[in-house]
Amino acid sequence: MSGGFISQLQRALRDNRQAICAVDWSQSGNEPVELTYGELEHRSLNLAATLQRRFASQAHGDQVVLGIATRNSSDWLVADLACLFAGITALPLPLAFSQSQAEHLAGGCDGFLVDAAGQRTLAQRWKLNFPDSRLQRLNEPLIEQPLLYTPDGDDDWICKIIHTSGTTSRPKGVRLSTQAVGTVLASLRQGMPANAHLRYLSLVPLSLLLEQVTAAYLPLLAGGTVHFLPPNEPLLGEPGASPQRLVDWLLQVQPTALTVPPVMVNRFLEQLNEGGEQGEGLARYLKSGVHITCGGAAVSIDVLRGLAELGIGVYQGYGLSENASVVSMNTVEQQRLGSVGKPLPHVQVRIGADQTIEVKSSSLFSGYSGTDPSACSMSGDGWMDTGDLGTLDADGYLYVHGRKKNVICLPNGRNVSPEQVELEYRKYPGVNDAAVFFDELHGLVALLCVESPPARDELVAWSAGRFSDIERPNRLWLLTKDDPLLEQLYTVTGRPKRADIASVFSTLQRNASNEHTCLSL
Repeated sequence: MSGGFISQLQRALRDNRQAICAVDWSQSGNEPVELTYGELEHRSLNLAATLQRRFASQAHGDQVVLGIATRNSSDWLVADLACLFAGITALPLPLAFSQSQAEHLAGGCDGFLVDAAGQRTLAQRWKLNFPDSRLQRLNEPLIEQPLLYTPDGDDDWICKIIHTSGTTSRPKGVRLSTQAVGTVLASLRQGMPANAHLRYLSLVPLSLLLEQVTAAYLPLLAGGTVHFLPPNEPLLGEPGASPQRLVDWLLQVQPTALTVPPVMVNRFLEQLNEGGEQGEGLARYLKSGVHITCGGAAVSIDVLRGLAELGIGVYQGYGLSENASVVSMNTVEQQRLGSVGKPLPHVQVRIGADQTIEVKSSSLFSGYSGTDPSACSMSGDGWMDTGDLGTLDADGYLYVHGRKKNVICLPNGRNVSPEQVELEYRKYPGVNDAAVFFDELHGLVALLCVESPPARDELVAWSAGRFSDIERPNRLWLLTKDDPLLEQLYTVTGRPKRADIASVFSTLQRNASNEHTCLSL
């Protein structure tokens, strides 16, 4: 498929005109709104023709760049496909971005595709009052008109700019070509069961490339249907997201494929162990043949083994936007628990002298828009240093051990990998996420994002027996999942802002009234 993935998408729209490609659910329980492939083709091509006429000249480079500011919905599919069909670079913006983050990336956009939520976010949250000439509202009727030109399906051009978490308020954008995206799609389709993506439920913001791949392109290329949650149901990585509510949605929609972060896999095992009617219902679904992949952070091998013993396979993978979302993955034919699988067919992986994972492939990015200290570096012969620590075993399976820059050097000369401690804490019932950092006064501290306040004595006892004296945190900082601080302390991709966490913790500790948020070990 390679760079011709746009032509493949167009063919899928033509071949499945009467089939349902998208379902938008409502919170009220009303009948969901369905969109057929024929309707998606019609709306996307009309919008593409409109965009070619409205944004004929670019102000920020050699190609028109349009920001997509919409919630996960069929409107997002229309907006994204319209950009692909018009030969326009799309820059999907997370609606959870802060004002400073949005200002930085939005400054490079010639215009914006918005739904009602996106327009409110631009004006109210981000304070970006753009003139109507720069906005294309997705609910406006369009004139029937042909494309001014059709991009050659074999041309290679920058079709996407994907934000990355970054370490500052100025996130960098990863520039990806049609060849890069198409090559990854081809490798994924080669490694996954043929009918895996016939029905999919989108649980993660579509501003993330992996969600675009798994919730948009793979289902569409398979002639499948993607379901979108109601607009007021928080997605994973957004404030207020509830793994349990999302499990309920999974049981309602019954998708044939899942790509989820570790918090969902952990919740699966917890609910199965709890038993009862809910546990039995989840067990029936997870054993029905659904293809489950997991990534985004380390997954406990104990959880994977626990699910495997119940007859439920979870295929862990690894990737980053700089390689168009995926580097390696376990498959039905090749699975080794604890690893992130073997590299995709078009990807080479090696371990550098400092134990960092290096990647070389035909799906590498085409540079950044913006700079950041966390940027991946490239060697003269085309190898990218990911900044992740890892190993390869004798059979070619890749293991990831954390980020090189995150290693904590303690005053006693010992080093601690925070990811390994965080992985253990995520096993504790009710802990959605953990972030370990160093504080000058208290030493190692673990921030725990919890569903609700846990039994403190039990958590302290569990922590005391779980870690060595070197890696055991001296303090536990507890925040419930609805605490407004979490939006400040985590990126929109759900990754901890470690420097911000340490700074906020230090400030809170100077205020005695906040002492109750911490437990001493």
